[in-house]
Amino acid sequence: MAMNLLFDILGEEGNRVRRPRVHYDRSSPLADLNDDQLRARYRFGRAGIEFIIGIVRDRLEYPTKRSNALSVEMQVLIALRFYATGTFQQVVGDTIMADKSTVSRVIRKVSEVLSSLIPQFIKWPVNRQDKLKIQQGFYQHGGFPGVVGSIDGTHIRIQAPTKDEPNFVNRKGYHSINVQAVCDHEENIGQSII
Repeated sequence: MAMNLLFDILGEEGNRVRRPRVHYDRSSPLADLNDDQLRARYRFGRAGIEFIIGIVRDRLEYPTKRSNALSVEMQVLIALRFYATGTFQQVVGDTIMADKSTVSRVIRKVSEVLSSLIPQFIKWPVNRQDKLKIQQGFYQHGGFPGVVGSIDGTHIRIQAPTKDEPNFVNRKGYHSINVQAVCDHEENIGQSII
C-alpha cells in the first residue's frame, strides 16, 4: 500500500507528479442572496457587509490578480461565515471551494485588520462633557439618572480548544467565550471585555 502511494506521488519514472491547479468560480453570493438570507449566513445584511468591505479594502486587497487571488469581498465573507457559524475551517472552505489552509490565512488576516480598527469604533468617554451627554441621553430615553453605560454579556460559541478544554464549557454544556460589552444611550459600544 505504501508503494502504491509512493508511485502515485512520484509517478512511474520517479519524478514528482504535480496535481493540476484548479481554479474555482468564486463569484460573490452578495448578488444572489437577499438581506434575510445574508443575515442567516453571515449575521450581517448587505449594507453591513459592504461597509466592512469598504473599511478593510485597502489592507486586504492584493496588488495583482496573480495566482487567482481572493477578492476582498470573498475574504470578508469567508471570515464572517466562520464568525457566524463557529464551524470548522474545513467546512467553511468546502462551502466556497477553498483549501482549509487558505481559509485559515484569510480568517487570521481579516481578524487582524478588523482588530486594528477597534480604536475607530470602540470608545469610552474621557472627559466630563461626554459623560454628562451620555447621562442626559439615558435620562431622556428611560428616566435613569446618573447612568453612563448599559452593560450586558453573552456567550460566543467556539470550537473546543485543545488546551484547557474544560475551562471553556459553559453552564449550558457547549464551548464558548464569555463576552461583556458596555454601550452608551445611542448603543455605541464603549468598552468590551473578554
